[in-house]
Amino acid sequence: MAALALFWTACAAGPKRPRTEPTPAAASERVGPWDITIALYEPALYGPERALEDLIREYRLRLEKGKLEGARLLAIKAQRRLELWVGRRMVKAYRVQLGIVPRGGKMRQGDRMTPEGDYFICAHSGSTYYLALWISYPNLADARRGLLERLITPREFEEVARALKEGRCPPQRTRLGGDLLVHGQPREYAEELAASHRESPGPLRSGLKVGDTDPATIKEFQDWTEGCIALFNPDIRELYEHVPDRTPIRIVADGPITPPRPAPRRKGQRPPG
Repeated sequence: MAALALFWTACAAGPKRPRTEPTPAAASERVGPWDITIALYEPALYGPERALEDLIREYRLRLEKGKLEGARLLAIKAQRRLELWVGRRMVKAYRVQLGIVPRGGKMRQGDRMTPEGDYFICAHSGSTYYLALWISYPNLADARRGLLERLITPREFEEVARALKEGRCPPQRTRLGGDLLVHGQPREYAEELAASHRESPGPLRSGLKVGDTDPATIKEFQDWTEGCIALFNPDIRELYEHVPDRTPIRIVADGPITPPRPAPRRKGQRPPG
């Protein structure tokens, strides 16, 4: 697709190139009981901890029918982060969790691995895990490998290729696996938080609802999906609302990270501290 070909093409004009830090020396994770991997979130590397609609307004980002123009997503698996880019600006970095087998790209159905490569958001939908953005897995590279390894038939390969060319979700019921999403947390998790909020009500930060966890308060969280990319509910709600279908998403094993830039201060606002 043309959108994918232009994924990292520089714009002729726009904000200065953001400061990018080298690839961290180690993955942002530790090993928990029974070899469960636990994501570690360094607060300074995520955010800005502001509602996305506020950042859109303050950065003067363009919308078309309520969706961001020029949006791109970059998932860096080892660092458990999903970066939202618009043009050459890294707008916000989100905390994520991965498949139960977090290292390596997805190879086949049931391996519980998160894919790696260039994809696009091919659909919005509800989910047993709150809201969901569908990832266009398998891509052509996945399908070619599957054909060589006899995981899919030539007919299935052609169906994948046709769907991708048309900007649709490819077939999800092949031996390569499918149903890979960017989604929220289990519903029972939100229900428990909502019950806790009702027992001890208090003010909520902008962008949060009763039943939400505040992502800024989470320092670590275990990997738990079947290969999807999980976010906390307020974060997936922002992306679901503002990121259109066909938004490119690149998923990499590791790489440089771009720290969030402070949002511009309103006129007359004093700096913190």
